Amino acid sequence: MKKLFAFLALVAGCCLVACDSDSGTSANESGEGGNVSGGGSCSVEPKACPESLVEGTICDSRDGTVYKVTKIGDMTWLAENLRYYDCNMDKTWCYDNKQENCEKYGRLYSWTAAMGLDKSFQKKFADLKGPTQGACPEGFHIPNYDEWNLLDSLVEAEYHYVSPSLRSKTGWTERDYPATDTTGFGALPAGKRWLSKFDDLGEKTIFWTADEDHTEFSGDGGNAMLYSLDARFHFSGGGSYMKNDAVSVRCVK
Repeated sequence: MKKLFAFLALVAGCCLVACDSDSGTSANESGEGGNVSGGGSCSVEPKACPESLVEGTICDSRDGTVYKVTKIGDMTWLAENLRYYDCNMDKTWCYDNKQENCEKYGRLYSWTAAMGLDKSFQKKFADLKGPTQGACPEGFHIPNYDEWNLLDSLVEAEYHYVSPSLRSKTGWTERDYPATDTTGFGALPAGKRWLSKFDDLGEKTIFWTADEDHTEFSGDGGNAMLYSLDARFHFSGGGSYMKNDAVSVRCVK
């Protein structure tokens, strides 16, 4: 599976390395895409975490958001896409600039927003070392390419088909491989913001890795690696996007 995933990543990298998308606007808390750093207002009112949590959940102490978690092998993953936002974050959106999509599918983040880096790293290599918390809750981090590969191996060994086992039973436009969500990972088809347009809601889900694209296609360090799921295939996909495109974030412990 690792060889297959690496091959897919290379092939997809050829196809998915995009032209530079526009500078965009940062999504404010309402999800309407206002440029909060350009004279607009930003208001984020964090909630306190509940006194007790249902088993299989964690609370992000920064904003009081409760997330389901699932354990696959020795890895503990958020079983929902990250929704965290603060007024200092650059380039993060709700799909179609609708807050209800953030609540259902999580936010779409540029790579630098996901990693907690200055936007200058959209055009140069950051060469991160070790686990990177980025926008993840305390104790969790952005999975690197090897950790996504390990997830693939664990799921394939126990459940055979990777993509159906990781995808939520609801929300997908089903194709050849209906979702079973036997892992509890609950991946929803959150789509992406790519080349300044929202696309693929209901069809695909794409996650950032903590790794940049060092292949010949990445040029000056403006691309980062992906992990993706699609209802048309039983395996996962890869590739890379420009760092200022926006996709989903899952966090691992």
